[in-house]
Amino acid sequence: MIKYIKHSKINKIQWDKCIDNSSNGLVYAYSFFLDNMAEKRWDALVYGDYEAVFPLVWGRKFGLKYLFQPYFCQQLGLFSSITITEDLMHAFIKSIPKKFVYWDFHLNYENQFFSPKVQFINRTSYNINLDSDYPNLYDKFNSDAKKNLAKAAIVGYDLKKSNDPRLAADCFFKAYGMHYSDANNWKTKITQCALKAIQLDKGFCREIYDKNGQLWCSGFFFKSNNRIHYAMAAPTEEGKKYGATHVLIDEVLKEFAGTNMVFDFEGSDLKNVAYFYSKFGSVKRFYLEIKLNRLPWWIQLINRKY
Repeated sequence: MIKYIKHSKINKIQWDKCIDNSSNGLVYAYSFFLDNMAEKRWDALVYGDYEAVFPLVWGRKFGLKYLFQPYFCQQLGLFSSITITEDLMHAFIKSIPKKFVYWDFHLNYENQFFSPKVQFINRTSYNINLDSDYPNLYDKFNSDAKKNLAKAAIVGYDLKKSNDPRLAADCFFKAYGMHYSDANNWKTKITQCALKAIQLDKGFCREIYDKNGQLWCSGFFFKSNNRIHYAMAAPTEEGKKYGATHVLIDEVLKEFAGTNMVFDFEGSDLKNVAYFYSKFGSVKRFYLEIKLNRLPWWIQLINRKY
């Protein structure tokens, strides 16, 4: 039996145990991640005694509730310690309460669901299997990636391990903050989420400096469920001259080569970003964005105007 449970009634211990035991578990589904990125605005669908769970991140506008995907949270959907069948997926989707009149959220890699009543969009991610040694990984880099790495090596650089994601957040939002609505709020949320992840051994930071101690690039990575997520990273102006983001990614791949983990770039459908990720021999993977619109006619009219 699938139950709808409001946030205050969710058993977080049982919830996290389900994500631990799910074959498709992802860091985004843990309660610490959702509590930081959605605060108390996430409820849940739960099957049995937390054998399978489905987070519902919601917002409110014009007094109406809707489901959405928070920033920095690539995939949610159904996570299960039992086999995910088509019937189970349909049962969960049908159990989403009618009070959520608009949906626009992402399922995860292992969620395959199709229905004539719901709109689907294929979304793209890029992954690298880290099951081989570093020389084999490096052989799959394209010539441009190798050229950037060689340029940085000639100048020389230092890698620093860190447990403070604030520098990565500063670099990231300085470079890309203009793409986020209410950027300061999201910067605070992802920084707190990253700090908690590090505390739980589910995240780490890496920084690249030149030989004079000048910062080139800083990045934060989630590490959970045999997967490393390229969550938040950006170069400084000086670092851009030496392809420092290439160096950062290369150093993390070098560090975790041969671990049987997966390096997940978390995107992208943007052509230029996708090309950058493909430089490292990554492989495309697809997941679904799911949409449903039951908004009243007058709100749909307002949306069309604006």
